[in-house]
Amino acid sequence: MGIFSKGKERYLNSVEWLSKNSIHLSEPAECTPQEFEFLRHIVKDKRIVWLGENGHNIREHNMMKSKIIEFLHKEMNFTVLTFESGLAECYSANELKKEFTDEAFLKNAVYSLWATKENMPLFQLMKKSDLSLIGIDSNPSSNPDLFVKFVQQLSPVVSEDVIEKIEYIEAGVYKWYYQLGQYKAKRKKVPAEMLREFATFKEKASAVIADLEAIHKEYIFDHENQELVRQFKIILRCLQNRLYFINHFHNNYRTYRKVREKRMKENLEWVCQELYPDEKIIIWAHNLHIFKQYKTFTGFEPLGAIVSNEIKEQSYYLGLFMYEGEIHTDTGQPYKIEKPPKKSLEDYMHQVQSKWIFTKTIFLESGTMPTLFVPRDQLDGALLVESVSPPEYLKRNKNK
Repeated sequence: MGIFSKGKERYLNSVEWLSKNSIHLSEPAECTPQEFEFLRHIVKDKRIVWLGENGHNIREHNMMKSKIIEFLHKEMNFTVLTFESGLAECYSANELKKEFTDEAFLKNAVYSLWATKENMPLFQLMKKSDLSLIGIDSNPSSNPDLFVKFVQQLSPVVSEDVIEKIEYIEAGVYKWYYQLGQYKAKRKKVPAEMLREFATFKEKASAVIADLEAIHKEYIFDHENQELVRQFKIILRCLQNRLYFINHFHNNYRTYRKVREKRMKENLEWVCQELYPDEKIIIWAHNLHIFKQYKTFTGFEPLGAIVSNEIKEQSYYLGLFMYEGEIHTDTGQPYKIEKPPKKSLEDYMHQVQSKWIFTKTIFLESGTMPTLFVPRDQLDGALLVESVSPPEYLKRNKNK
């Protein structure tokens, strides 16, 4: 009896601690950016804020993250939003956003699972302000015309031959992302003839990208216009990402998960240190990408854990969680959130109807899979949304 009494006492003490060390926010639909005023003190010395989510396709997480971003931008001068989406697509959409409607800007930039009604205010904010969008993923995220259209804007200094080569690369990358992705999603063996055709494309694409790299390096060295130099550097980075993608995409799931994370880490460091070295940056990604000391038994380490110590020291990590409700899988199938077990992160936070926690516990990954972690080792803050629901999609496709 004594052991159980002590366990209950520790549990009640944890709940009491949370009651004294938590901040209660309005429901997502009613919550305003001004309610995040407390962040001013918390992140005042931080250059980078990471915003996670305990699964994609969550209406309330989209709403809360958008409002946090609005506060950080308007009140704390954060000027770059870095999304878990294609680097080429996000940057190109941002450069072309004045030509797009609000909805087209959103649809062209990020994976379709985030192309939702709830995220429209955020992209409207980016259209009318100096908040810039960039991606960190090497996977394509919208359509094969977008990056080409961005490059075409530079046609006075980029030759038609270069544009045609980039068109070839983009069309091929998207073709094989879709065709091989169908087999990967169903865990089916890819036909040998298709693999031979893909190998031929890889060989030719590698040679074309090598030529384009040489051309753009000359542009970078020869031009005095710093804005053009910056654009050439971005084009070069996007092409290098395409080469990385076609060289690794057909790896098995476990291997590709690791190499994708490694490339996102390299892209993020490039964004922070080379592209925007003097800007304050927000990162939007899944919780399992932002954990800062995480490692699985298979050796997988997320983006947040493998970035440089310099970036870690400049960062504040905030994870979003959920307690009950229904959401969707990445393929659009609805499912119900399982009841969190007692002494889980979600349970502790639910007990006090609060939003912030630092304690050792488990959490339900995507609302279904019990996962052990130490929150204070992985995150600096945690935000719990009590009840969640699916977002209202603007479109769905198979890019993610």
